[in-house]
Amino acid sequence: MSGTRPVAVVAGYVIRYPLGGMTWVFLNYLLGLRALGFEAVFVEAAGPQPCCYDVGRQRMTEDPSYGVRYWEEVLADLGLEDLRWWYRDEDGDWGMSGEEAVAVLDDCAVLIDVGGSAWIPEFERAPRRVLIDCDAPFAQIRLADGDEGWIEVVDAHDVLATIAVNLAEGRAPIPDGGREWIATRPPIHLPMWEASPVPDGAWTTVTSWSAYGSMYWEMEEFRQKDAEYVRLRNLPSLVPNVTFELALSGDAPRRQLNERGWEIVDPEAISRTPALFRDYLAGSHAELSVAKQAYVRGRTGAFNDRSLNYLACGRPVVCSDTGLDWLPTGEGLFTFADAESAAAAVREVEADPQRHGAAARRIAEAEVEVPSRP
Repeated sequence: MSGTRPVAVVAGYVIRYPLGGMTWVFLNYLLGLRALGFEAVFVEAAGPQPCCYDVGRQRMTEDPSYGVRYWEEVLADLGLEDLRWWYRDEDGDWGMSGEEAVAVLDDCAVLIDVGGSAWIPEFERAPRRVLIDCDAPFAQIRLADGDEGWIEVVDAHDVLATIAVNLAEGRAPIPDGGREWIATRPPIHLPMWEASPVPDGAWTTVTSWSAYGSMYWEMEEFRQKDAEYVRLRNLPSLVPNVTFELALSGDAPRRQLNERGWEIVDPEAISRTPALFRDYLAGSHAELSVAKQAYVRGRTGAFNDRSLNYLACGRPVVCSDTGLDWLPTGEGLFTFADAESAAAAVREVEADPQRHGAAARRIAEAEVEVPSRP
């Protein structure tokens, strides 16, 4: 306990991948928990070596010093110098000492493991452990296929939650991995995301081409975003007065995308810090959000945390239809199944962007805000 405040520990992935968009995933949890009256503590453990991305050198390394320095600067910029944190690898501890971190884990109310990106025995000291699955159906296929390391991580938690709302509610044609899942939503700490009038300019998104390949379930292939972008390749020609800008990472066919009217920018330049990432979203006209093909095929009902950030800025979002029946669509937020329906949604937004921008902010406020403390 910290004074009279219960402690909520968030386990995540910042120091190993110190870029603004990823950092906001965990900042929204930490800030939301603080607003609910918890002392929020962040913990992270090294994964398989080398596991740390040095953004300045653009290479993977075993040395976490870039990420540690980045995280300290992020906390200082946000006035969060009092937020306790711990990073552990084979060489030792950063932030809290190992002894202090163990004491925090022993005494906390809950550990919220966002994504399950790394697990160490010390985390099991938390009396209540919740896993937030952010990657269905891949996480569940790994369970069904008997991935022993992943099974051990998943079963170290007391509660399994997933942003794949339809999977949790039994409405998705994908495996549950033999586990019971409860539905959750990405959180948003709205005071950090100021809404403003929709500016002129490009439709943007911060995205990847292909993260780690595909998986199979019942001999059906579940793929990454590349498959969905291929289906949308001619979208710019359908709405020629609109600019589509991709802050795109990965081994993408950039020349061919350019030839079809897509503008490509460096994602690291606009995501070097959380502030730069937030400014990029706020300076956008709207978002065109393409989900992983697996999310679409699996009808997971997952809604992306980045798109939620766009909505909170008051930016309309047109996104892949992953089965988002649980969200209000048709004003501020639209879904698409192919290039033609995406173009129709873009035209709808362009007819009155300010109305749709205001509706976008209302969706963030009413639908996907951090829930009240039970």
